[in-house]
Amino acid sequence: MLLVLDNGSEFTPEIADALERAAVPFERRAASDPGAWGAALSARSYVLSGRRRNDRPMNALNSRIIRHAVSSRRPLLGICYGAEMLALSAGGTIRRMTEPHRGSELVEVVRDSPLCPAGSIDVREQHRYEIARLGSLERLGSSERCSNELVRLGRTHVYGAQFHPEMTPDGRRILARFAALKGY
Repeated sequence: MLLVLDNGSEFTPEIADALERAAVPFERRAASDPGAWGAALSARSYVLSGRRRNDRPMNALNSRIIRHAVSSRRPLLGICYGAEMLALSAGGTIRRMTEPHRGSELVEVVRDSPLCPAGSIDVREQHRYEIARLGSLERLGSSERCSNELVRLGRTHVYGAQFHPEMTPDGRRILARFAALKGY
């Protein structure tokens, strides 16, 4: 079962809708749910949503799930805030942008991956922070306004998308491909 960790993003319902349309079985848990960690232990893969506000316990839970996914070799996709938490967990850094980034954006995917082939994809942006330094992550895609739009941790199935894949057809294809991944 895929676990969608709802960190309070206004777009989490669209993640659920995209997974339902792709016939992907999943469980959605709020980061504030006391049972979220227990659900994470039994999940086979993870999607970490964006967020509305910063919250120390939520940050700790996301970091813990990322470490668990890596150590147990399970697929993980961090979206927006989830990608930022992945970067921090991988020794990278994030920074506040000079102005929030909202709207449509073309991302140039520079490396083929199981999530999408190289080429341009149309995505939806809505973030105030961005991944500044990659740490042990690898850049898979960038845009004019954001250098690290799509990232991957080594040869694992652990990915981060600074954009919101749940909001465009290209992004929903990424979600469906992610959901089809098995352990690595």
